Amino acid sequence: MAAPDTLLLGRRDAEGALRMVARTTPLSAAARREVGALLTAAGPEHPWSGVRFSAAWGSRAALRHTPVEPLLVAEVEADSSVSDEGRQRHPVTFVRLRDDMAPDAVPPVG
Repeated sequence: MAAPDTLLLGRRDAEGALRMVARTTPLSAAARREVGALLTAAGPEHPWSGVRFSAAWGSRAALRHTPVEPLLVAEVEADSSVSDEGRQRHPVTFVRLRDDMAPDAVPPVG
């Protein structure tokens, strides 16, 4: 998979649905290479296939994205501004991949 500029991050909710919870700021060149080498493109069954995400808060412009298999856990730095749905209002900063955690170890959102 190509090296991504940014990441759309998801978490499962209590029912197991994958919900978009954050978007990262632009990744460093090293992070782009590291993460890009580990991403696996998802098929059309991915819950975000065909979904439009806005390019910025309050924007009508669509963000181009490629859904990937939700197999990795990312550690991020975020501020405390979160919507009622559990979505970060501002872009988060990617810190590192957590190879010591499986996605099902992340508590559900909401």
